[in-house]
Amino acid sequence: MILTVTLNPSLDRTYLLGPLLVGEVNRAGADTVEASGKGVNVSWALHRAGVPTCALLPLGGTEGDQVRALLDAGGLPYEAVPVAVPTRTNVTLVEAAGRTTKVNSPGRPLAGGEYHRLAGAIGRLAGGAAWTVFSGTLPPEADPATLPRLMAAARAAGSRIAVDASGDALAAAVGARPDLLAPNAAELAALTGMAVPENELRAAIGAAAGVAARTGGGLLVSLGADGALWVAGGRARHATPPPITPVNTAGAGDALLAGWLASADGDPLARAVAWGTAACLLPGTTGDVAAVADSAAVTVVDVPEPG
Repeated sequence: MILTVTLNPSLDRTYLLGPLLVGEVNRAGADTVEASGKGVNVSWALHRAGVPTCALLPLGGTEGDQVRALLDAGGLPYEAVPVAVPTRTNVTLVEAAGRTTKVNSPGRPLAGGEYHRLAGAIGRLAGGAAWTVFSGTLPPEADPATLPRLMAAARAAGSRIAVDASGDALAAAVGARPDLLAPNAAELAALTGMAVPENELRAAIGAAAGVAARTGGGLLVSLGADGALWVAGGRARHATPPPITPVNTAGAGDALLAGWLASADGDPLARAVAWGTAACLLPGTTGDVAAVADSAAVTVVDVPEPG
C-alpha cells in the first residue's frame, strides 16, 4: 500500500473555455469539480491503476464535506482528520488550445492539536505502507520543521519516505533524508541556488547529484516537455516522452510520481514519464492515466554525471 499525506488539500474547479479573455467575461463550455491536492492526485492515479493506496488529509467546512463526497463517489480509500477551518478551493482555466491557468488558494492555518492528530494517523497508517508520500504545500503559517516531524512518524513505522514539496518545506525535508525527492526544475534550482533550465540536462544532473549526496536517496526531477531525470547513487538516467499537444498540465507531476511508485515491475522511470505524459492528455486530475500511458514510447538513456 502507498500512503499519501496531503496537508493542504483542495476542492478543485476546472473550467474549459476558448481563448482566455483577461478583464472580460469568459463563458465556460464545461466545468468539473474534483477532490484534489498533490497527494490526493497521486492516490487517484494509483487507485485508477489498481495499486493499493490510502489518502490521508485534513478536511473542514462545507468544502471539506464536498471533498469527502467526491472521494466516496470515486471509491478512493482515505482517512480524513477533521479540522476547524474550511478546505480551500482552487480554480483551473483550460483553454481549447491547451494553455492552463491556475488560481490556487493558500488555504488556512491548522492548529497545533490538528497536526498532532495528523502525526498519530501517519504513525498508525504508515506501518502498512511500503511508501509514505508527503506531497504539496504546507498550510499557511506552518513551521517548515512540521514536515520533518511528520516524516519521522512515518519512518518510525517502517515506511520509506517520498517528498514532493517546495520552498522552505523542501529544504527542511532534505535534512530529514527522505528516500525519494520529486522536485521540478524550478524547485531544484531554488533549493540549490543553481540555474536549472529544463532543457539543460547537465545543469539539472549536477544540482540533483548534490542533493542526492546529502539525502542518501534518489531524486526524480520533472523537466516538463523534456521528460524527467532520475539521479541516485552516482548514476543518472534521463527519460523523454514523445511529442504531444497537452490538454491540461495540472496533475502531470503527481502522475509522474505515482508512476514511479506504482510497481517494482518494468522500468519505473519510463513508467513515470508515461504516466505524467498521459496526465497531460486528460481534462482533469482524477482520470485513469495508466490506461492512456505508453511506456514503450518513452526513451530512457543513461547520462554521465558532470565530472
